[in-house]
Amino acid sequence: MIKLKKQLVIIGGGFAGFWSAISAIRESREIQKRGEVEITLINPDNYVTIRARLNELSSEGLRFELDKYLKPLGVHQIIGRAEIIDPQKSEIAVSTAQGIRNLKYDYLILAAGSSLQVSNLPGIAHTFNVDSFDNVQRLENHIIELGSKGFREEGAATFVVVGSEFKGLEAATGIEQKARTIQAYYSGAKADFRIVLLEGRNQVASQISKGCWQYIQDVIGSKNIEVMSNSELAVIGPASVLLSNGERIATRTVIWTEGMVANFLTRFFTGARDGLNRLTVDRFLKLPGYNNVIAAGNVAHSFGDNEHSSLMDCQYAQFEGRWAGHNAINDLFNAPLHEYVQPGYVNCVDLGEPQTLHANDWERAMQKRRYDERAAEEHINSVTMFPWQDIEETVKASYPEIPRFG
Repeated sequence: MIKLKKQLVIIGGGFAGFWSAISAIRESREIQKRGEVEITLINPDNYVTIRARLNELSSEGLRFELDKYLKPLGVHQIIGRAEIIDPQKSEIAVSTAQGIRNLKYDYLILAAGSSLQVSNLPGIAHTFNVDSFDNVQRLENHIIELGSKGFREEGAATFVVVGSEFKGLEAATGIEQKARTIQAYYSGAKADFRIVLLEGRNQVASQISKGCWQYIQDVIGSKNIEVMSNSELAVIGPASVLLSNGERIATRTVIWTEGMVANFLTRFFTGARDGLNRLTVDRFLKLPGYNNVIAAGNVAHSFGDNEHSSLMDCQYAQFEGRWAGHNAINDLFNAPLHEYVQPGYVNCVDLGEPQTLHANDWERAMQKRRYDERAAEEHINSVTMFPWQDIEETVKASYPEIPRFG
């Protein structure tokens, strides 16, 4: 009689999903159960996107292929989108190019990531964002189109950024440099660019520590960025926006950075969740109330200690993925689970040339660095965010352990 393999299914091919698959391979080998489990990863395409670099606008070098690692390791990949999860039946409905495919699982790792919350603001379809690879390409092509015409159309040289937290700061402080580069390449004509940073609250960068706030203000001032606090959009058009106070701004580029929420697939599960719609998990990343579900990355609200919860950040996704794959395999085969320990955290906020801020650990205490620190940030985003070129070295690196930062 042929013994059926246990089915481990991973939804999501971002950092959490990728490292879950790699860690599951390593641990199934370690406990000598590799031949008894089939690992399947579901993702809309064959790429892991380096979301931390999407603010760069240029799409080159922002992702790597999943199949380079998954195929040699025997991980199956389904190109498609998980649309429905039935936890009672342990079944997933996946939309693929060939139609709907129903997939059974013995164990599920939900690592579907996050996205910008869709607003019902009139004209929201006219906005751009840097939330995904495709959207970065769309924005890049849009700026190239404006630049090829010398940014001469009404509103073409004005960029409005909505939201002043990390992504908003990076977009606002870096967009003019990108526009000037495109301008020099396509037309050579010089335009006077206007950058407007809109913030609905009374202070920009409210999530940044107070000790760093003045430096951020200095950078914003040095780049002549207009800050409009207590300001919200009312209507967005193709060539202008109307603010809630009645002011009109001529612009053809509105970059939306507000409202990150966990993937909609979290709605198929019950239990506690946070304000970002992330599912609260236990100390092993398991979803309470379900004996065969782990959540990792931006869909998971985890606590590695008694004080701090995880952030929606690729650093957390990478390490939660290592724990998720390890624990899923061990749970499948009744082996001990590895308690998740919150890793340290270093956040790099790119404020454009030449300013770069580094935020260290929980308080995100940002310190001014010079050009050598900008190089360090580029190293983090261009090198350490990527897996090892050698596949087996990547497998070795998937063991769940506390990384050292700083």
